[in-house]
Amino acid sequence: MQASASQDKNRRKPGHNEGAHDPDYENITLAFRNKDQPKLSQPAPTKQAQFKPPPPDTPLPLWLHRTIMMLYILLALIFLSCIVLSALVLVKNSEMSRELWSLREELSNVSNTMLNCQDQQNDHWKAVQNGIQETKTSIAMLSNKVQSGNEMLKTVPAGITEIKKILEALEKKAKSGSK
Repeated sequence: MQASASQDKNRRKPGHNEGAHDPDYENITLAFRNKDQPKLSQPAPTKQAQFKPPPPDTPLPLWLHRTIMMLYILLALIFLSCIVLSALVLVKNSEMSRELWSLREELSNVSNTMLNCQDQQNDHWKAVQNGIQETKTSIAMLSNKVQSGNEMLKTVPAGITEIKKILEALEKKAKSGSK
């Protein structure tokens, strides 16, 4: 059925308005144009207004000369201010550079001083550790002497009793020999 409807459409005249209310009707129009003609979406070129300089014999207004001179003076002042600001920046840069060099030297001095202090502290710490070691050695020697003295004191009472026995024996011999 659709094939016959499309054949009927092909047989009809292109200006026939019967299909205007039919939902299956498609109105296709092809637009051909020459390459020389502009596209439909582009507007037609319009003439552009060209600036025409005034004839050379007409004098320029006085206010225009003054305005141009003021702009030149303003440009010169801006240029001079840029030069002055650049000079100020260079001066400040050199001052900061000098300050940074002095700070660098001071930092170097401080770091050297800190290294010297650290070396002295290490030397003092080693001296203290040596003193502690010597004291420990002296205490150990004294402890050994005290211990040997204590052992000798333990043998003293036995030696005293032995001496007493010898003295008593001598006294008995002296009494028996004097009689």
